[in-house]
Amino acid sequence: MSTSPWDFGIKSELDLVERRLRDVVKSDEKVLTEASLHVIDAGGKRLRPTVTVLVYKSLGGTDIERIVSAAAGLELIHSATLVHDDINDGGLTRRGRETVYKKYGLHDAIVTGDFLFVKAFQMSGVFEQLVINTTADACAKLAEGEVLQNRFRHRDDLTVDTYIDIMNRKTAYFMRAGAMVAAYLAKADSMVVDNMGKFGSDLGIAFQIVDDVLDFIGDSDRVGKQVGVDLREGHLTLPSLLAMKQTEAAKAAIVKVIRSEKPSPDSIRACVELVRSTGAIEKARGMAEYYGIEAIGHLGCLPKSSEGDALRDLVKKVLERDA
Repeated sequence: MSTSPWDFGIKSELDLVERRLRDVVKSDEKVLTEASLHVIDAGGKRLRPTVTVLVYKSLGGTDIERIVSAAAGLELIHSATLVHDDINDGGLTRRGRETVYKKYGLHDAIVTGDFLFVKAFQMSGVFEQLVINTTADACAKLAEGEVLQNRFRHRDDLTVDTYIDIMNRKTAYFMRAGAMVAAYLAKADSMVVDNMGKFGSDLGIAFQIVDDVLDFIGDSDRVGKQVGVDLREGHLTLPSLLAMKQTEAAKAAIVKVIRSEKPSPDSIRACVELVRSTGAIEKARGMAEYYGIEAIGHLGCLPKSSEGDALRDLVKKVLERDA
């Protein structure tokens, strides 16, 4: 059973989340169980459940079964989106293993994603209306983010502001939802719930920026995918956007690659090297640090606790990660 290396003293709670994830995807149809477990067993940082559990405990929440259910439901939705993302992008690997789409075929992958969504909302349906609405809102924002990102695929007119908007909808809203739900279930007042939502949003954007940086400088064995994937799929991200502003050579090379349906491996490698050479990586990391500092600022309303300290350490871990 794989759990996050970032458990920050909540390993037992994260193990319960893993158990809930595995239990809830059992189906009479063997392929649905196998394909669902294929995604779940890939593991990952489990950042969303980590944030959800830590926020809850930092605010004095004690009903572990309840917060585990909430965290598992949100993580299951995230798993469903990964399945559908890989179909949309034609992704062959994720976290170093075959995608569900590649391993089980298009039909079963689509149905598996739908199955995971249904199971997630089955878990969420037992909670109060605010929890359900917050979760549904995050799902709607994610869908909007997918549409917006796809609109700019193979185009060179994406702005940094629009990039942040896309990342906010696709990544940050789910972190926001987990933090807000945790604060609400811990019976925090509305000001604290709002601040935890802002913490989740800023942490989510910082995490995504670092993720996009690693697409240019990461170790493929550790990251679980080759560098330059976003370029190959026709997507501009913050490092490439910043690089395009630095030199005309970088801009010309990047535009040529993202406009191509099937760019050559050599052209992708050349683009990656150009982006690295412009200082864009350092600038992007600087932006991630800005959002990280903002995230930590929103934690000032928390009472002193080991979990509150762990949330601050979590932000630092997100900014320093290399995989």
